[in-house]
Amino acid sequence: MLKNVCVAGKRTSMRLEAAFWDALAEIARREGLTVSKLCTRLASQLDAQDIDSFSSAVRVYVMEYFRAATPRSEAPCCEVAVAAE
Repeated sequence: MLKNVCVAGKRTSMRLEAAFWDALAEIARREGLTVSKLCTRLASQLDAQDIDSFSSAVRVYVMEYFRAATPRSEAPCCEVAVAAE
């Protein structure tokens, strides 16, 4: 899903799956920010790391955010379908 966000005052398009847009909005809400302000913060951190794809960087950020917020457990918490090779 392609959406526009403002990053550092500039309108930019970003293509993410609906689940990532929802997760990004949830993170912004938890952190007391707008999605645009959250993306601006993320982009400023990434400039030093020379990340080519901002959409990919956002996906990784979302995954790491929720991974850090989830307590570790030895037992699996859900079944995951794996595609046949």
